[in-house]
Amino acid sequence: MAPDPNLVLRACTTTDIPALAAVKHASFTAPRTKIMYRDVTTEDKYKLLEESLHREFASPRNSAHPQSVNFLCVVDTTTTDIISYATWIYLPNGYLASEDADTQHPWLPPGINAKLVRDFDRMTAELRSADPGRKEAHWLLSMLATHPKHEGRGAGSMLIKWAFPKADDMGLRCYVDSSVVGYPVYRRRGFGEDVGVMDLDLEKYEGGEEYGVQRWVAMMREPEKVHDETG
Repeated sequence: MAPDPNLVLRACTTTDIPALAAVKHASFTAPRTKIMYRDVTTEDKYKLLEESLHREFASPRNSAHPQSVNFLCVVDTTTTDIISYATWIYLPNGYLASEDADTQHPWLPPGINAKLVRDFDRMTAELRSADPGRKEAHWLLSMLATHPKHEGRGAGSMLIKWAFPKADDMGLRCYVDSSVVGYPVYRRRGFGEDVGVMDLDLEKYEGGEEYGVQRWVAMMREPEKVHDETG
């Protein structure tokens, strides 16, 4: 299905951060998120989301491994609302856990399940570090969120596919670490190979007794061969 013609993809700026936090707040409602924020006020949750986004925008990510971080969003031109956003990262020298902003949270609000946050951060870094392919240059889709009210309009697909032409031109793989909910979406969009699994037992955390083990899958897309018109 073609994306809604009223949707436009553009780069994000820091002025978009409140809108991005609102999209993430509305879209991330999985059991892990519920347990993590169960004793956090809505005000503090928004504060954490916005603080994390400000830190990601400000991070140079170029100390040992220079990176290109691309913050992208899809806007509904009929309302000017941001309905979806993503972060695509180009890692020319491969993955380095110490520079992974996704797995580092210097500030946590009162009431948050800090142990769950730290465990998930550690396990994510281990998952990304384990695959030999990530030691080489690649593209990583580190974040994708679509407001539930706008699912099915093609915004997520636009953001997922944004890096594919770049990766194909460079002959590089693309990676994403998906929950079981997002797994079929990424599979349909070209992430054809599973390269790792992460299982998190939520029963170990207060409030998670009814959820059991939740799984995330590291998925990889091979670059497509680019036709050489000069050949």
